[in-house]
Order: sequence, then structure tokens, then C-alpha cells
Amino acid sequence: MDSSGVLLALEEQRKWRDRRKRIEERMRQVDRRRGYLLRELDHARRKLSEYARMLSEPAAGPRTAEQTLPLQSLLR
Repeated sequence: MDSSGVLLALEEQRKWRDRRKRIEERMRQVDRRRGYLLRELDHARRKLSEYARMLSEPAAGPRTAEQTLPLQSLLR
């Protein structure tokens, strides 16, 4: 193999290394985003459960419209 072929091979090797690093970094970003979204989903589920529990508990006296939170609107 002549020197230009060696230089070309080294350049290609460097390009593939750089591509691999970019892909690995992107995968780390996606994993971090996934973790964040899972935490947000868990938080939303807890809040929904809390609101559903509040609606199902017997109230101490009649509730006004402002005190009642429509559960169906939370599920949309």
C-alpha cells in the first residue's frame, strides 16, 4: 500500500471514530431525556391519583364548583 492509501485509511479510521463518538453521545442524551420523561410521567401519575382521591373522598359539607376538579379533564 502506498503512502496516499495509508493516509486515506487513517483519515477514514478517524472519521469512523468521530462518528462513533457522536452516536454514543447522542445515545447518552436520549437516555438522560428518557429518565427525565419517566420522572415527569411518575409525577403526573401521582398528581392524578391525588386528585382522584380528593374527588372520591366524602366532603365535609357541600362543595362549590371551584372546589370540584373535573377528573375527566385531567385524563385528556
